[in-house]
Amino acid sequence: MNIDTDGLSVADRIVGTWELVEYSTTSDSGKVDYPLGPEARGLIIYSADGYMSAQIMRPDRTRYRSRNVHSGETNERAEAAGGYLAYSGPYHVDEDDSAVWHEMAVSLYPNWLGEKQKRTVRFDGDRMTLSSDPLVFRTTTLSPALVWRRTASRAERAAP
Repeated sequence: MNIDTDGLSVADRIVGTWELVEYSTTSDSGKVDYPLGPEARGLIIYSADGYMSAQIMRPDRTRYRSRNVHSGETNERAEAAGGYLAYSGPYHVDEDDSAVWHEMAVSLYPNWLGEKQKRTVRFDGDRMTLSSDPLVFRTTTLSPALVWRRTASRAERAAP
């Protein structure tokens, strides 16, 4: 079991709500890119009962002309979806590998439905970095990494 300096396991430390600090990919040549822009925003939530939800977006997406969520024009919907990642489902922690496995029960990207994806977990203070195995995109190998900061508790947010 992987125990940090506070004596907590990955499974104990991961539970809670985390706010995105940075979502980047690094190519095999060392070039860093930000798939949803350098100001991407997001939340990932790990519940104590074994479920997770991740929502990440490019903040500068164009608003729909319509006020109805289901009536956007085709180009508006395409841009909105292209600037957003979302999935949720059960998760489990592999302490020996310092990893968390996400099971995609629901996903904006339909190809992920039913998949199980591994994320390597690293903690540094109030930050958590999730990384995955390198991905090959066309002829380039990309290594994604997402840095998250633990959010304040409800009591901390309500404090004057």
